[in-house]
Amino acid sequence: MANLLSHIRFQLELLQKHSSVELPFRNSEAARRINMGRGVRIKKHAWFSLKPDCQVTIGDNTRIGRYLILSGAGTSITIEDNVLMSERVFITESNHDFADITQPVQSAAISGGPVHIGSGTWIGIGVCILPGVTIGKHCVIGANATVTRDIPDYTIAAGVPARVVKRYDTDTATWVAVKNGTDS
Repeated sequence: MANLLSHIRFQLELLQKHSSVELPFRNSEAARRINMGRGVRIKKHAWFSLKPDCQVTIGDNTRIGRYLILSGAGTSITIEDNVLMSERVFITESNHDFADITQPVQSAAISGGPVHIGSGTWIGIGVCILPGVTIGKHCVIGANATVTRDIPDYTIAAGVPARVVKRYDTDTATWVAVKNGTDS
């Protein structure tokens, strides 16, 4: 009964912001700790696996597809305004420390760093965003990419691990291919 009441409170709070998280979703207690902006839409089957110490912010008018997983244990996940995420996106700001090989991984300390996604960015289907990563403003992250390092503003990144493949050239107002870190 307490879980149902928590869920109802969460849905009412979202209504006041003209935001929604479609049913079903997992862990309304964690979801209630998310600082959610106005006009946010999260499709069904979202899973929020967030420890109380993890600060999560989702900016205004952000749209998130089905099967989102947000996982956090202690730092922060920030998603700015007007971000578009496709389905099956996984974002985590924490990882198991496996440096001590005498300890089982599940017993090891948790490490990681904040994740930040800039405004106007598009995250493709099946993308995995790992701890300590900043994705800039107006970026495109290609389908099934794994983001392991920072992605600068106005770029397109793809692959495993994700690497910048195009950047926006403001002088010519076009996307320019990038090869091995230099213009092609």
